[in-house]
Amino acid sequence: MYNLLIIEDDFIYSHFILNSIGKEIQNVRIYNVVSTGKEAINIIREGKVDIIIMNFELPGMSGQDIIDFISKNNMNEYKLSIIIHTNRTNILKDIMKNEYIFGYFSKANCIDFLLTEIKNLVKEKQNQKSIETIEYKIKNELKKLKLNFSYVGTKYLYECICECYYRNIIYDINLNKDIYPIISKKYNKRIDSIKSNISKAITLMYYENEEKYLSNYFGYDILSRPKTKDIITKILFNIKI
Repeated sequence: MYNLLIIEDDFIYSHFILNSIGKEIQNVRIYNVVSTGKEAINIIREGKVDIIIMNFELPGMSGQDIIDFISKNNMNEYKLSIIIHTNRTNILKDIMKNEYIFGYFSKANCIDFLLTEIKNLVKEKQNQKSIETIEYKIKNELKKLKLNFSYVGTKYLYECICECYYRNIIYDINLNKDIYPIISKKYNKRIDSIKSNISKAITLMYYENEEKYLSNYFGYDILSRPKTKDIITKILFNIKI
């Protein structure tokens, strides 16, 4: 369930929005409805809101002032979480570049336009939550193997596993062709350097763990340190369960 804040000084219109959302969108809860920027800031500070629908032309403290407050205080949880209400089409090109703005609507649009924007925003948040869950599980598996994140090689290995997951590559992994070039470009490092650092991290992991634990984890007798591909395949298999 996602908490939604409506910031709208037009009382009738705000309640029209409220009622429409209540009837059409099941996984959104109206957290509060306010009419001024000052009231909105007090609620935004609480950090309990997931989605903001905001009239950009509020009297006094404007919508831009609220966005500036969020930006100044580095409230990253509100990135791509604001849908603005404005009839000033001349500002849309610039305002839509803002990292906190997801979409916009106007009274000229039918309410279905706004409801679609909210549904799309909820879907984006659900996708992001799913990604965060997967990334947490990958990190947890690496920690089980005592792979230390203070080593850059562990970070590279984590990135490789994430890339394989996003591309749905589990068993037929070609690291040199499909994965290492992506990590190399992301960190501006040579592929040989990426591979070397991962290898060092795995070697340290091998000596940190008892042989019996590694054999139980991988499901076969460990006679030498596991290969990078073996670790990636096993972790991807584990988080798929």
